[in-house]
Amino acid sequence: MKILKSLQILSLLFFFVFGIAQNNTDNLRLYDNFEPIASDNIFKTEGYYNWGTSIIKGKDGKYHMFYARWKKEYGFLSWLTHSEIAHATSKSPLGPWKFKETVLQGARKNRWDAITAHNPKIKYFDGKYYLYYIATNFGDKPFTEEELIETARTGYRHPNWNILRVNQRTGVAVSNSINGPWKLLDKPLIEPSGPITTLTVNPAIDKGKDGRYYLIVKGDKPNEKRFIRNQAIAISNSPLGPFEIQEKPVIDYIDTEDMSMWYDSSRDRFYGVFHAHGFIGMVTSKDGIHWKKANEYVLMPKKVKMADGSELIPDRLERPFVYQENGKPKVLSLTVKKGDESYSIFIPIKENKYPVPNKRQIAWQEAELGVVYHYDLHVFDGEKYRQGSNRINPISDYQIFNPKQLNTDQWVKAAKDAGAKFAILTATHETGFALYQSNVNPYSLKALKWKDGKGDIVADFVASCRKYGIKPGIYLGIRWNSFLGVHNFKVNGEGDFRENRQKWYNKMVEGMVKEICTKYGDLFEIWFDGGADHPENGAPDVLPIVRKYQPNCLFYHNGQLAEARWGGSESGTVDYPNWSTFPYISTGTGKNAQKNIYKDDYKLLKQGDANGKFWVPAMADAPLRGYNGRHEWFWEPGDEAHIFPLDNLMDMYYKSVGRNSTLIMGLTPNPEGLIPEPDVKRLKEWGDEIKRRFQNPIASTSGKGKELVVKLHKKTPINHIIIQEDIQKGEHVRNYMVEGWVDGKWIVLTKGESIGHKRIEQFKTVKVGKIRLKVLKANREPQIKKISVYNVKPKL
Repeated sequence: MKILKSLQILSLLFFFVFGIAQNNTDNLRLYDNFEPIASDNIFKTEGYYNWGTSIIKGKDGKYHMFYARWKKEYGFLSWLTHSEIAHATSKSPLGPWKFKETVLQGARKNRWDAITAHNPKIKYFDGKYYLYYIATNFGDKPFTEEELIETARTGYRHPNWNILRVNQRTGVAVSNSINGPWKLLDKPLIEPSGPITTLTVNPAIDKGKDGRYYLIVKGDKPNEKRFIRNQAIAISNSPLGPFEIQEKPVIDYIDTEDMSMWYDSSRDRFYGVFHAHGFIGMVTSKDGIHWKKANEYVLMPKKVKMADGSELIPDRLERPFVYQENGKPKVLSLTVKKGDESYSIFIPIKENKYPVPNKRQIAWQEAELGVVYHYDLHVFDGEKYRQGSNRINPISDYQIFNPKQLNTDQWVKAAKDAGAKFAILTATHETGFALYQSNVNPYSLKALKWKDGKGDIVADFVASCRKYGIKPGIYLGIRWNSFLGVHNFKVNGEGDFRENRQKWYNKMVEGMVKEICTKYGDLFEIWFDGGADHPENGAPDVLPIVRKYQPNCLFYHNGQLAEARWGGSESGTVDYPNWSTFPYISTGTGKNAQKNIYKDDYKLLKQGDANGKFWVPAMADAPLRGYNGRHEWFWEPGDEAHIFPLDNLMDMYYKSVGRNSTLIMGLTPNPEGLIPEPDVKRLKEWGDEIKRRFQNPIASTSGKGKELVVKLHKKTPINHIIIQEDIQKGEHVRNYMVEGWVDGKWIVLTKGESIGHKRIEQFKTVKVGKIRLKVLKANREPQIKKISVYNVKPKL
């Protein structure tokens, strides 16, 4: 981490160029917009298993849902033999739903759809309703009702199961009315070919802007001995076909099911949602043929929040369907299987009309102060750290790593004494050496003689954080790796040699991220130094891993997402005003960074954008040993004289936390494995001074609107005011003035622009009987969480 100054400056020199990832990238954001469900959002049918929903708004103004159901009497696996498609209605797409009628059943007779009608999708195209569904048959073999019952009760082991499975096909029924009658076609829509084999099931369809119809169906992956499904795309000029399957699959890199697809005209993109092991995911396509992971590839883990604060953890969570209205996603419906019940749930998708923080950003901003510990092999070589050479020259002897007095409790206690609420550890930095027991990175603590190769500093660190009530975070340096020859994400070499090593490196990094996300419990923040770049630019694909395994962890950052932004310097300060809003969802990385960031000495990073569409709050950072001409993120001998004096640290606090930024201070464990005592002492002094000044306000109040008065019991000297907006509702104040009641009249004490989470205003001591906050300009009704008054006396 000399990192940010040199790294970010190097990175941002090339901002004139936009990378692939920033051009035409999708910006549909749903991950944080799923709201808890209440009883009205759950649809069960007595005596039936329910499965898979599809919703459409009718001309009658009601919402119509088509879904699969089958009687419980033959067991859950009778979906293959006895499923039917039912119709329910509601005044809201969220429910409550009321059963109306059975629409389709197995046609029996000697037809392609003789047995079952299942997994429907309802669509309206050019004046007609199309009900897509799947059915099956016994081929040329006759069957009886008793045989179907026996097959259902026996399940997968019954010989008939394989007969039925290979005869599963997708079809469509057509009607002029949402209420039917429905005309059945004499043959299925499509046979397996190209990227799928065996069967064509679980249809999803929409019309593209070119007027053609794009149909997704599932089948088995060809030439695959394992049980893995592919998703294929087929195209037709008519909703009735004929459909031509395209050679390139929609998804072939993961076993997925139950696609639901739509064309988003406002973004000129197709989107598809699916379920996979452990998560509900989303893919996207510009042309309907070439699909890729959406920027929000992991939409949600397979857990559902309930309105009462509890959490529903199903045995199975499948059949995702996104209902849209006027081009805006409104509802995510899913099928829940839990115990001997299966039913449908309808998750509200909120629409944010202006930028607001997600729960991770709120926690991060409310934490206000954190620390980052930099520890790596070169701490032990006794030489001055040189970033340029450290990135390209491996450490000659990694066995020099030998912290004989390692004490992460001491590290974290020092941070707590400073008032830090979270702490971050460099699990890897530019050498590539990992400070934990990695099964995918051989260049890790496993390779050391220290502790017989069994040490795990990440585990020690996390345990210490939990002991002292500090939230743990991890810093992963994946952009540089001198041991493996990785520079700016690119592995050295040429041709196939380089390409194959690049794939191996990316896979290793993704494995490390999964290890960090799954081995150490809940994490507060994951910090990819210098950004992790966008996977479309050849970088490791890290965002989905963090989203899947650490849904409550702040992500910082890559070309797809920045849940915080670097504040533009390593001075521990940000400019004023400093807005939490920003024009881009990501700051980008290197030459692929967003435009305008480099201008005017990183003004956009330092100040944000009052009119920005995204909530991306600022981080101020500095090393504790950054005083008097030095700037050391790692321990170096003889640096005690460069610890910031207390006055400088307080100035930093005012110009970071007091300007709506989260401050992260760099700490330097030494070769013995301890934070040096002078550093520990200064941190304690700093924490004590922050408490002395701001722990006990004279008076406080809160409220809404453009004027707020804080009354004091008597005429009282004051010299500080802290103002906080309720950032859960956004950042609304644009200009304000604070006045004091002095000798029977209001006088101006201070004026300002941005407030955000916290604004500390300091002024000359004045005696007042009350103070008044006047909001001079706001874009919405001001929501003041707290305004507090202080009289900070000089320290004796």
